[in-house]
Amino acid sequence: MMIVTVVRSRNNIRWFRSDIDIWILDWNKWRDEFLNAGYEVPELDVSERFGITVVNQETAERFLSAVLIFEISKNNLHTELLTRYTNAKSWWDVSDLFPTVFVDFDKNRVGAFYFEGPGIERYVPDGWIGEFVDFANTYNEDVFPSSEKFWISDGFDILKILNERGSMLNGT
Repeated sequence: MMIVTVVRSRNNIRWFRSDIDIWILDWNKWRDEFLNAGYEVPELDVSERFGITVVNQETAERFLSAVLIFEISKNNLHTELLTRYTNAKSWWDVSDLFPTVFVDFDKNRVGAFYFEGPGIERYVPDGWIGEFVDFANTYNEDVFPSSEKFWISDGFDILKILNERGSMLNGT
């Protein structure tokens, strides 16, 4: 499953589009959950994630260098949204453009907001905070500034408009 991820590192915001599994920061915790539930699980193949089992402060730079191949500019996301926006009946029609995960290497926390897939917020490194949260609308300006949100432009919040469209279609 491909997702969009927002990364905050050294007070900079970056955007990535990649497979969701890459953003599960602690693969050991993820694997252990399956084992504890009684499943047989093969040994981890960390080559699928650049040889890094746990992404934390010690491995962050190496990890961020490796995921450069998945980096996407917010301008590209903005352009793609504008192209698809007029035909979108709700957020669901363009949901693949919006971020699912916010990884904050500056504050050692992960915010996840998703409708399917693994609970990324549960598999964070020791000492990190993981939360299921609508970070696009709830994180403070000092963490996720509006100027970094590609769906807000010239005073228009396209995400808000799409959510309102969807509510009208559903009669809510």
